[in-house]
Amino acid sequence: MKKWLKAVLFLLPLFLFIGWVNWYVDSYALLRVTYDEIAAQMAAGKNVEGLEESDYNDRNLLAARLTGMEKAPQIMALGSSRVYTFERTMFDTDSFYNAGLSEATIYDLLAVAGILVSEGKLPETAVIGVDAFLFNKSHDNEKWKELESHANYMMLTLDGKLSPDQANPDKNTGREFSKALSFDYFRYNVTLLPERKRFAVSYTDEWETEGYLKHSDGSVSYQRELREVSPADVEEMTRQAMEEHVVYRMTDYEEIDGHHFRRFSRMIDYLLDAGVEVILYLPPYSPMMYNYIESEDAFQITLDVEEKVKNLAAEKGIALYGSYDPEGCGLEMADLYDVYHVKTEKTADTYYPVIPAR
Repeated sequence: MKKWLKAVLFLLPLFLFIGWVNWYVDSYALLRVTYDEIAAQMAAGKNVEGLEESDYNDRNLLAARLTGMEKAPQIMALGSSRVYTFERTMFDTDSFYNAGLSEATIYDLLAVAGILVSEGKLPETAVIGVDAFLFNKSHDNEKWKELESHANYMMLTLDGKLSPDQANPDKNTGREFSKALSFDYFRYNVTLLPERKRFAVSYTDEWETEGYLKHSDGSVSYQRELREVSPADVEEMTRQAMEEHVVYRMTDYEEIDGHHFRRFSRMIDYLLDAGVEVILYLPPYSPMMYNYIESEDAFQITLDVEEKVKNLAAEKGIALYGSYDPEGCGLEMADLYDVYHVKTEKTADTYYPVIPAR
């Protein structure tokens, strides 16, 4: 038997094992199931189970969903996970999509805008959640780099540096068959086998299930254990955060970053010039956390951000809804899933006009 044939027979089982592991685990949704396929199911009205358990990449899913839309929705919500519970029923329309992203930064907002602009899918109305940490450069993260080409596209557009022949940014969210026999992909996938972790989703018409559910309109229904959390547990989590002197992404925040704020302001101007109605939304803190913020010098910048965003809305003649102060919506500790996220049934109450549009 020739040496090459012996080598093939020796290596074939190894290649088959690598291919099987990569296909079965498929931790990044590149082979067995893709974000394009999930987005298509959502477009057909299906809700998706199993994403959180699969450690899904919400930026890849959003890119697939937005680029796959046949037309722009009437209303879109942008922001962090604190807008996740904005549902189409809040706006009395079926033409709605929630483009919220976990741990969103200013660059994520720019990236989402970049997708919408490059795809020609700007909505009639954009509701933008403005977290106080949005202008804290000390707590920027790298997640936005999944959509870096779209963020750069939008920044070049705002800077007037986008050349006429500049190609639209592209994000591959489909199959990558080259990963089937990738040893690097295998090395990570194989570590998940003992934990029985793999990328696996299913689809349902139910609006709530036992687990984390991504709705067809982009909003989220949290798992039952969060929906039924006791106020005492939320209070204890909040108390622990206060004892540790932590307000999420608000530490090391000495000043509002001027660069970030200018990017935000210019993005709003661009949307307004394009005929989009822009509404700003300030997500409230819980009563316990807001009282703590007010009492601590290190977090007074939260109040400064709210004042600056209010002034921005007034200057541009756009509406501003909500407040970091929970008093305006009557928020109670029983209305939260955890330290920072308001329960779905209370979300609409937090969305109340503070500054009307001109």
